Amino acid sequence: MIKSKHEYHDLYRIFPAMDLADHAWFAFSNAAEHLRRIRELLESRGMQTLWEEDKTLDERTKAERQGEVNSFHRHLRSFLWELVASFDTMLQWANQEYQLGVQEHVVRFAELPTRAGKNQGEWDRKYALLEGVWNSDWYFEVRAYRNFAHRAFGNVQTAIVREPGGDRALVAHLFPVRKGQREYVPIQEHLSSYLENMRRLGLAFFPNMAA
Repeated sequence: MIKSKHEYHDLYRIFPAMDLADHAWFAFSNAAEHLRRIRELLESRGMQTLWEEDKTLDERTKAERQGEVNSFHRHLRSFLWELVASFDTMLQWANQEYQLGVQEHVVRFAELPTRAGKNQGEWDRKYALLEGVWNSDWYFEVRAYRNFAHRAFGNVQTAIVREPGGDRALVAHLFPVRKGQREYVPIQEHLSSYLENMRRLGLAFFPNMAA
């Protein structure tokens, strides 16, 4: 392993005034906002028409359609990053709250000790929540999709679906990233399930915010 010659600056830290519980919910709300925009963009002409095959479109219209597609991918990437940020911020909160003693720039689930500096019983319960999510099918998928964004745009497939009234719609799906993962789930449903699972973790982790 190549060791970096650089060291972190003393100011590169979480300031004491930062409420990490609020910050975790801020990341979650950002993910929710990105999902709202994804739903809107899925109804756009760029995502609902086979515009690349339309020889009658001028260059300006094609650029507008491509802009909608690019915006869709931008919000998809941001949704995944913010969802992971919400989980990662819970780890930072736990590191402080239970005096776990991990340097904040290396805090990740695998580094968190089961032995706390205080409130051991409470940490046992919170650790079990984090461990359950970390080992879950859905959060494995979230991490995999988020990490794939460091390689390329997400692998999104669209299929033409005929509605009962005869109308045509393009339905987007994410390619599976986990063996055994359910396929051909409409992306709105797919991402909504991730958001709901993270919401449930947040409410269980920060019960005072449930009210």
